[in-house]
Amino acid sequence: MKEVSLVRLKVGHKAKVLDISGGKGLENKLMSMGVYKNKEISKLSHIGLKGPVVIKVGRTILALGHGIAEKIIVEA
Repeated sequence: MKEVSLVRLKVGHKAKVLDISGGKGLENKLMSMGVYKNKEISKLSHIGLKGPVVIKVGRTILALGHGIAEKIIVEA
């Protein structure tokens, strides 16, 4: 298994969150949305080069900004 940022994960693939490298504030914000370490997520789409990344966590669909998605490290 390889570690990549959420931005580099291919659309349609599932992955497990390994780390959030944006500090406690970002970690708490994502945790309130259901994204935390060891949680499985699916990447649904990635719009444009620097556009939002759409993921599915459980039954929730979230659109994350490109900068935030870069800070989420997943195991592909």
